Amino acid sequence: RLSLAYYFGQRHWMTLERWVEVCCTNPARIFGLHRKGQIAPGFDADLVIFDPNRWRTLQAGKTLHEQVDWTPYEGMPVQGWPRDVLSRGRVVVRDGKFVGEPGWGRFVPRELGA
Repeated sequence: RLSLAYYFGQRHWMTLERWVEVCCTNPARIFGLHRKGQIAPGFDADLVIFDPNRWRTLQAGKTLHEQVDWTPYEGMPVQGWPRDVLSRGRVVVRDGKFVGEPGWGRFVPRELGA
């Protein structure tokens, strides 16, 4: 979904700053994840390294990591694709492949009243 938001947002109306708000900052705030959604002291170093020049063609079960065999976006080429993912500062996905340690992830409960 990051790629879809980037591709259509950049083509039509969304600034890069607004894309970050929509995809990162606002969801963290809305769901009460107060150590997520920003790059700042005191926040977890959970980051997506996004390549705005990388093209991919969307395919259910292949490029989209969902447990379904259908997508309305099947066959759609999009520009912009996540390259790497860091969890608490450690690389867990490199060039689209999981390279993290099993058990490194942790459940982060939302804070009530968010």
